[in-house]
Amino acid sequence: MKQFSLHVCLILSINLFSQNSDPSPADLHLKSGQLIDAILLYDSIYNIDPNNRLNTYNYACAYALMGNTDSAFKYLHIATDSDSMVQALNDPDFYFLIDDNRWTEFENQMIAKIEAKHQKYANPELSKELWRMKIKDQAFYYHLKLADKQNGMGSPIIKALWELKHLINDENLDRIEEIIAEIGWPKRSAVGGSAAQTVFLIIQHADLETQKKYLPIMKEAANEKEASWSSLALLIDRIEMREGRPQIYGSQISRDQEGNYKVFEMIEPEYVNQRRKEVGLPPLENYVKNWGITWEVEQKTK
Repeated sequence: MKQFSLHVCLILSINLFSQNSDPSPADLHLKSGQLIDAILLYDSIYNIDPNNRLNTYNYACAYALMGNTDSAFKYLHIATDSDSMVQALNDPDFYFLIDDNRWTEFENQMIAKIEAKHQKYANPELSKELWRMKIKDQAFYYHLKLADKQNGMGSPIIKALWELKHLINDENLDRIEEIIAEIGWPKRSAVGGSAAQTVFLIIQHADLETQKKYLPIMKEAANEKEASWSSLALLIDRIEMREGRPQIYGSQISRDQEGNYKVFEMIEPEYVNQRRKEVGLPPLENYVKNWGITWEVEQKTK
């Protein structure tokens, strides 16, 4: 049966504001694209409990997705007032904020708090540039998911969004190649893990020849613990899939002709969790739940 490759992206960073929390009714409205309804509910919760940072952060996200930059910045500052994590600096919900001068101020404030609690960035300007590039790389997946659900994969809205994504990806790739040519693969120790992950994401979304070009460079960085082996595994799988070979780590998801999700063909599927554990990836049965897939292959070790 003919299969259609599904463009799969994976954010590996941890969202401080969503972990260990069940979605609220407001979050469900946000997820389904009902932004006005979400904002009304976030507002009512905020008026009752202004110290609920999860609610306030998502309130800012909803305003940002609506294009209401003033309100987005207001509630983003409130939500992150005592925060020293980088999540907000690379959250794609804030795509429409990053060209505003207030975003630079926000970045600098967050970096100051992060460095006060943790350690200083060796190259903070490059970190900021990479965070912005990650926001651009991950932008519009929210809109694509909504358009897919509401209009189907073949809709002109999906096509237009992907054309926009390709323009962004090309711009990002040009800049990443300049950076690598100047300083080599940006190291975790210089820019931080979250910013360093941007390089992988952009290469992961590039053409096959570009992926093959930078695979050995990323592998060298991973062996030196300056890049993530879990990310490298996804790049390896993507290359294997694009060259018509079975994947290794089970990260690539495809769609069949009926539009159903399935795990793309892989080598020795009974040992996939052992391979995934070796590179820091969670069990496949947990990973594929994101696509409503049930993985029932009995696992072995060797």
